[in-house]
Amino acid sequence: MRIATFTALVLLTGAQAMAQEADGNSSETAVSLLAGADYVTGNIDDREYETYAASAGLAVRSGRFSLTASVPYVSTTAPEDLIVGNGGVLGLPLLARPSTERREVTRDGIGDVVVQAGYLVPIGSLNAFVAGNVKVPTASRGKALGTGEFDYGVTGQVSRQFGRAIPFASATYTVVGEPDGFDVRNTLAGNIGTQLLVSDASSVTVSYAYEEAASAAVANQQTIGLGIETDLSPRLRLGADARAGVSGDAPDARLGLRIGIGF
Repeated sequence: MRIATFTALVLLTGAQAMAQEADGNSSETAVSLLAGADYVTGNIDDREYETYAASAGLAVRSGRFSLTASVPYVSTTAPEDLIVGNGGVLGLPLLARPSTERREVTRDGIGDVVVQAGYLVPIGSLNAFVAGNVKVPTASRGKALGTGEFDYGVTGQVSRQFGRAIPFASATYTVVGEPDGFDVRNTLAGNIGTQLLVSDASSVTVSYAYEEAASAAVANQQTIGLGIETDLSPRLRLGADARAGVSGDAPDARLGLRIGIGF
């Protein structure tokens, strides 16, 4: 399975970018099943949260076009007044209501469905990827697993290969749906890094990410990450990534595991 077959999952879940080596001139349709597991921990205003999640999805690619959809199941322990959304992969606090309540509660359920439609654009020696994203509010607003509103986003990414190194940069602008009783703002996120091809089947990626917060009550977030991907077989690809926060309200740690099965 080509590295690019896995790209849709990585972009959809907000992990580091990957090289886009798909043969865009091919009209053959490729279908991949996607699965992932994530753990996130951190604190907002000295209030700790911890989230576990498992996700499943489907990616379809035909030529330069791709369509991906994924839905998580989330279990989180967090202060009662803290809304915990998908936040890229899962579990990043989106916004908090002003409250003196400090009681922590554990809640679980289906998270928000995320759908992405994208197109690979060759620009000379560069590879470019553009996509539109929609977050469908399937997560329970009553359990504070989501805002109960649609979010819309657009993503752009460019990369270029120099030997075995592939530096990349990406940016995402998200129009955040505003739930009743909250003041939210649209967000801009960016990601830069380099993917190193250690073999024909495996790669290592280092990256830095910056994400604006959707609420003035939460500081913008900065993280650094390390990812490893490898082909276990021609149709099975495994990826693992870890991120650490380098700003106050960023998650302290984020660990992820991803599997793509091609058909």
